[in-house]
Amino acid sequence: MHEDVRAARPGHLPGLDGLRGVAAMAVVIFHMSLGPAANGFAGVDVFFVLSGFLITSLLVREHAATGSVALGRFYLRRLLRLYPALVLTCAGVLLLGTLTGESGEVAGASLAALAYVANWWIYLGHAAPLLEHTWTLSIEEHFYLLWPITLVLVWSRRGLFRVLGIGIAIAAVVAVMVSWPSSIAAVRASYVRGVPIIWGSLMAVAMRRWDFGRVGRPLRWLQIVASLLLLGLLVVPWEFGWVTGAFGVAGLLTVVIVLGIAVSPGGAGEVWANRVLVWLGRRSYGLYLYHFPILSMFAHQLRVGPDWLRSCAGLAVTLAVVAFSYRFVELPFLRLKDRRFASAFRGDAQRPSASR
Repeated sequence: MHEDVRAARPGHLPGLDGLRGVAAMAVVIFHMSLGPAANGFAGVDVFFVLSGFLITSLLVREHAATGSVALGRFYLRRLLRLYPALVLTCAGVLLLGTLTGESGEVAGASLAALAYVANWWIYLGHAAPLLEHTWTLSIEEHFYLLWPITLVLVWSRRGLFRVLGIGIAIAAVVAVMVSWPSSIAAVRASYVRGVPIIWGSLMAVAMRRWDFGRVGRPLRWLQIVASLLLLGLLVVPWEFGWVTGAFGVAGLLTVVIVLGIAVSPGGAGEVWANRVLVWLGRRSYGLYLYHFPILSMFAHQLRVGPDWLRSCAGLAVTLAVVAFSYRFVELPFLRLKDRRFASAFRGDAQRPSASR
């Protein structure tokens, strides 16, 4: 069991891709306004935990292998992973904006998305037609910008590590308490919604320092329970007033699931590794980017047929665009990233994609 933990760290874990696929579809179905995934918005926190865990795992392993972290190379890898599909999305939305007469508002929202300040753009009251969902990318990018620098500083002052961990834990608890009331700040502010990213990051650090293989068996059962609770949470109707606080609950459940998959990929991890879910998970970044403008156009610009039919047609078009983008836009840049900025340790090229 202990060997499983060591082996799981550097390799590819399909269960994480599958978990990301479920989160992506939960968000998509939520935006389709269909019955299932009534609380699918909480799938965003699943993304955040995964991002924190995967990115921090890369940084921790690079530091362990080389004694340092190449920050410039890290940021260039992130740029090659994230920007091509985002630029394509903004270009497509600008074209749609000219057709709907919203070119001015769309241009401003596109610049905010490309600058990764969409969450504050929306918070300050600016319109973001067809790009409102990009606020989550901004929060992730704020993490990508600050967290590696923080880790490098902490590693250069080893005594600060425990202080940092305690401080982050306290900040996370306070942020969850702040987020419990329903408010725009609680939904989109970096200092609140970034908490699940921190949880995933701390989990990655903890896995490097401690051997969780000792609790592998009970963790398997906890993973099963957490998986069932998370799936149930995603379909809880909005009418339950505690749904904003459920963002924190979704993040905590995801921590348990990710830890279970990383420590012992069998059990519930095999369910998450379903081929369809893995396919969706590996394309989840494009799925998240493209679904909102496409579904919005089908919902508000096409007046033919019932709502559910337009939503399903929009989903079909979205999946087609996602497949095209992954094959002809994202993959070429991913290959360039792996060739030009190969990681300092083995296994990086096989890891699950560290973003949506």
